[in-house]
Amino acid sequence: MLEKKKTRDRIKKLRLNLRKEQVTEESELIYNKIIDSKIFESAKVIMSYMSFQNEIATEKINDYIISCEKKLLLPKMLDREIIKAIEYTGKFKIDNSFGIKEPVGEIYNGDIDLIIVPGVVFDREGNRIGYGRGYYDRFLKLYPRARKISLAYEFQIIDNLEVEEHDEKIDEIVTKNNIIRIKKY
Repeated sequence: MLEKKKTRDRIKKLRLNLRKEQVTEESELIYNKIIDSKIFESAKVIMSYMSFQNEIATEKINDYIISCEKKLLLPKMLDREIIKAIEYTGKFKIDNSFGIKEPVGEIYNGDIDLIIVPGVVFDREGNRIGYGRGYYDRFLKLYPRARKISLAYEFQIIDNLEVEEHDEKIDEIVTKNNIIRIKKY
């Protein structure tokens, strides 16, 4: 557990120190890979998130999802343990411990085709370290058939991660240079 925390803190610090130009450039390259992917093309209901703290920017991806008339879902924390998918309405508020902009709207209860999963650190086996509270691990268990992808900088991918029994894997990691497919479809 201590190693996991040290790894998370080290990678978060690297990400926070990125220049705005690098975030913009890498986000644009990843955006182009995402919108050209078969996973994205076939998905009708997509859950994304609102990026913060120099994460790969998701705003353009989210706008594109809406422009394609796909259903965009965004996460909302309901308490210290649970996130729910909220249908995009264009309304937001900041009301959580991370200071992240969250959607205002109804909880979505249907199937989700694609989930874009945030994270801090990843390995090539599909393991990820998030922000340490297990929100997404619990959420992803509810959608075993959804395809799960993460957007990352190359430095966020390490050889192997310390994992725990409750950790949920992702299927694909998209970076500016690579698409790492863990689960074949």
